[in-house]
Amino acid sequence: MNTVKNDIKNGMLKKCYLLYGGEAFIRNLYLKRLKTAAVGEAFPEMNIDIFNGDTDVNKIIDAAETLPFMSEKRLVVVKDSGLFKAGKKDGSEKMSDFVKDIPNSTCMVFVEDEADKRLKLFKAVSKAGHAALCKAPTGNELYRWAENMLSKNKIKMERPQTEYFFKTIGGDMEKAVFELNKLINYKGGQGEILIEDIDAVCAKSLESRIFDLVDAIGARNTSLAIKIYRNIILNGEQPVGILAMITRQFRIMLEAGVLTASGKSVAEIVNLTNQKDFVIKKGLSQSKNFTSEILKMAMSDCLETDYSIKSGLIDGETAVEMLIVKYSK
Repeated sequence: MNTVKNDIKNGMLKKCYLLYGGEAFIRNLYLKRLKTAAVGEAFPEMNIDIFNGDTDVNKIIDAAETLPFMSEKRLVVVKDSGLFKAGKKDGSEKMSDFVKDIPNSTCMVFVEDEADKRLKLFKAVSKAGHAALCKAPTGNELYRWAENMLSKNKIKMERPQTEYFFKTIGGDMEKAVFELNKLINYKGGQGEILIEDIDAVCAKSLESRIFDLVDAIGARNTSLAIKIYRNIILNGEQPVGILAMITRQFRIMLEAGVLTASGKSVAEIVNLTNQKDFVIKKGLSQSKNFTSEILKMAMSDCLETDYSIKSGLIDGETAVEMLIVKYSK
């Protein structure tokens, strides 16, 4: 993303950009910044064309070839077109030919959830402009981002509280912004964020509730584990989905434990597993309550339970509860 940042900062926009993958919040953030950099207040309704979804490539090209009105640049935004995935060869190749000759007065921005680097269009955009993978910040970078957002509102949050915040709300950045704004309003624009503030204001993610559930299982507190499980059910989650999250947590514990034993650091495990920093730290903490043999057996039982539910051999809610009882005794 540094290339996009520098282009915006220097006011030297390329003819085209591809913002793809990773975090939707980051894609939308940089799209907004590119809009401001390209058009600003210069008749935006006249100089911005936005195409969503499956769109005739000829219409996109016509828009890109239209001169801007009272502005140096026209911005053409193409979102979720599917042109960067297999299956739209004709449209994709026609666009790749056009990308080479985009008028200097036009800046095109493609915004896609997925993009195949092997396609001609991806290579054409990379050559004529820049393709940016919009990954969300992780680890300390993510924590600093949240702390800086609060600091701008004269509120302080120390690192342990920041880690607890993300463990509570999850790693989605759009949700993080929403929950941080709730904390800002709650603190009235001053003071320091405490654990009690996060518990009082922030909505727990499903991931956080699964953390609590697995904590109770690891502590061999069956009654608490069942209580947490039933509350998750009452909040509308399906047993199969809960089972999938429990299975995932057992797998993370096993992987993190094995990698730690081989000498890997938390940062290295984060990169190897493609998990968030706080997820790996939680998994390592929880893994102390289970042997690797028990974790392997638990994962096997999870898969068998999933099969039994989907085959109609047993009611889902009962099946998951039986699994929780077995491993929390």
